[in-house]
Amino acid sequence: MNDFSQVRERLPLVFAVAASVAWIGVLGVYLHGLGFYAVLQLPPAQLATLLAAGGGPLAALWLIVAVFEHRRETKHLARRMGEMITQTRQTVQQSEVQARALLQLLGQTGRAQSAEARTMALHDMATNAAVLAERLGVITRENINGAWTRYGSGHETVFVQSFLAFAATHPELTERMAEAVTRDSTARVALAGFVRRYEQLRAAPADDKIMREILEDGALGRAYRLFKAADDLANGGRADKVAADLAALSQRLDAVAPGGAE
Repeated sequence: MNDFSQVRERLPLVFAVAASVAWIGVLGVYLHGLGFYAVLQLPPAQLATLLAAGGGPLAALWLIVAVFEHRRETKHLARRMGEMITQTRQTVQQSEVQARALLQLLGQTGRAQSAEARTMALHDMATNAAVLAERLGVITRENINGAWTRYGSGHETVFVQSFLAFAATHPELTERMAEAVTRDSTARVALAGFVRRYEQLRAAPADDKIMREILEDGALGRAYRLFKAADDLANGGRADKVAADLAALSQRLDAVAPGGAE
């Protein structure tokens, strides 16, 4: 609010003060003309009439001024309330914008972390598949460097594709893998690592349905089913071997026991 508006709003009050001073001056002159003792000697009814005539206009004037002042204060309060409501709305809108921005940032951070974890899991699976391919002879040592070069250029399934291509011409690959990993602890760890990492990756929540379908139906999913079958066979074969070893040990113990010697 500028200075001119403030002065304009104060004009009724200034006018009332000026009018009151002028009216009091007129009354003073009138009473001076009557004389102080003459006024005091007036009958009560006439004295009351004189006081009402002198104070009535002032009371009416200041009552009107009070009404204007009240209206002015009410408008001022309403304007302040409107400004406060506007500021509150702006604050709420800014808070909503900041909250949405924070949620978007958190979502982007979560997606970035998920993508980073997925990339690390895929790299770990590729490493295990590469170790397994080299140990089992699916990829020769001369070709392993070239396979890694293809992997670095974006061919992320190069190692599992080698197993899938080999399985197309060797239906017994699952059994051969199971037999080989029971004799090679390094290959056994790589096989179990690939299976475990794929299951963790598949169990992780994925918002992209297409990525989920590619993971399950693509080369990685087909290789997982191949490796999982070999891993199950290897675990079953090792269990049978342990049982057979225990049975043989039991027989040897029975043979050397005193009762068995007799």
